[in-house]
Amino acid sequence: MPVYKGTAISGSVFVGKVKIYKQWQLPSFPKTINKSQIKAELKKLKSGISQLENNIRSVLQDADISQLDKDILNTHLMIVTDIEITQILENAVVSNLASAPYAVSSSFETIIKNFEQMENNYIAQRADDYKDIAHQLLSIILNVKERTNLKFKQDDIVFLHEITPSLVSNLAKAGVKAYCTEHGSHTSHSSILSRAMGFTAIVVSEEIIYKLKDGDQAVLDAEGNKVIIKPNPTQINIYAQKLHALKEKEDFLKSQSDLPAITKTKVKINIKANIEYPGEVANVLDNNCDGIGLFRTEFIYLNRVALPDEEEQTNVYSNLIKKLNNLPVIIRTFDLGGDKLSYMQQFVREENPFLGCRGIRFSLQQTSLFKTQVKAILRASVYGKVSIMFPMIISMDDFVIAKELVSECKAELNRSGIKFNKNVPIGAMIETPSAALSSDHLANVCDFFSLGTNDLVQYTLAVDRNNDKVAPYYIQHHPAVLMLIKQTVLSAKKAGIPVSICGEMASELMYVPLLVGLGINEFSINPAKASAVKAVIRNCDKKLFEIISGFDFNTSIADIENLLKHTLKPYYTIQS
Repeated sequence: MPVYKGTAISGSVFVGKVKIYKQWQLPSFPKTINKSQIKAELKKLKSGISQLENNIRSVLQDADISQLDKDILNTHLMIVTDIEITQILENAVVSNLASAPYAVSSSFETIIKNFEQMENNYIAQRADDYKDIAHQLLSIILNVKERTNLKFKQDDIVFLHEITPSLVSNLAKAGVKAYCTEHGSHTSHSSILSRAMGFTAIVVSEEIIYKLKDGDQAVLDAEGNKVIIKPNPTQINIYAQKLHALKEKEDFLKSQSDLPAITKTKVKINIKANIEYPGEVANVLDNNCDGIGLFRTEFIYLNRVALPDEEEQTNVYSNLIKKLNNLPVIIRTFDLGGDKLSYMQQFVREENPFLGCRGIRFSLQQTSLFKTQVKAILRASVYGKVSIMFPMIISMDDFVIAKELVSECKAELNRSGIKFNKNVPIGAMIETPSAALSSDHLANVCDFFSLGTNDLVQYTLAVDRNNDKVAPYYIQHHPAVLMLIKQTVLSAKKAGIPVSICGEMASELMYVPLLVGLGINEFSINPAKASAVKAVIRNCDKKLFEIISGFDFNTSIADIENLLKHTLKPYYTIQS
């Protein structure tokens, strides 16, 4: 009964049988050609690109595909129609005398490596999309038929080396409910799709596939971040009971999903959603969220040569807002550095990009890009309740400068006779220790705060959250982190502005009573967690607030863990 540690992508627990997915094998092909073959290879290459573009456009016309699928397919379409990529592929044939398939495999390999080496994990995971396109393009050029009509049994757990967005869709169509992959990340398009489609999925970095055979019984425990192969009778019984309990809990939460998040002391807590693509709005509405607390806009800028103009961005934001049926949305401005705008550019390498020119710092250096986005958001604000949020704020100074640029945008739109909401709230992400420590001053110029705990923990503890070697030091409940959260909440309360939390902490049930007790009045989370978080909030009573208000957070990690795992456990234990 081998047990393999992994990282959960989505879902909870799935018990079934191993089904090893044999990844598509690249048939052999010549790497080089002679000059007389250039014309024929270019024709083969162009024909392949054209066919792939037509294939994607054809799928986009399918009325049955979800909006999220469409968002990702549109990203793929941008890659396929990218003139710069086409030029690189053609140049490989003409100048390097590469065969059409080798031009694709070698050029995309370079592109993928560039992405994977990027320090920003969100951007690094875009490599998935380029792998997907390379795979599909090679299939067409080499005339290899893809296995789209996959056949699986209902209890199959698919084990594979790596997964792409198109394969996630194909597995879903085949009725698969669970998979385990050796390569992947929580932020990849494949993972986003997996969560939207209800998969139970885990990444296990060990070469697990070579140690298994089809038909082996297996347990995917996404809650425990592990995979168990050939579980013994005791384990089978334990997981049978766990599945029964999870089903009861799921049914209970579903029956309670439309109830508001109100504590027993009558405090209303808003439960909003974090999303990266407009297609995720369906999940927001299906899970009865109170709106969107964080809409990441980076996807608009990626996988393209030219920057999106004001019209394109206005359409993206307007369509999103209209779908929300007047629910509020907080749109975060561009949160990347200039080196991420195009993988083809001569990268502006920084010694430490996490401490470099990113977020609002980059926006204030590239004011034209920033103002284009702000004007697009303002124009879209006429369709609903919109707020603007600035990332990577460290003090009042940068925030005030950015706010002045928003005023300039308003004046320019006024002069052009373009309508917009003149009172769009403007807030700051509190994701650096300096922002939290100066939150008293910041609160005087902000309309709201949003605690981005992922980066706040990283910067406070000097720990790269994507580095496995220092993972034990990434402690979200570290006393220093909690004291910064508490200080931010007190500053917001003093100024009379709302404060939300949009980091991973907000989705972890163990932390919810603690955060409510500290005074957080809005959670922005993965929409799938909404019902569970609401249920925990409804458990919070007067005694909880007394416990938290009387607790000294300037203490040891052990004392805080005792508070979380023992004192507060009754509050986050959901009883169906």
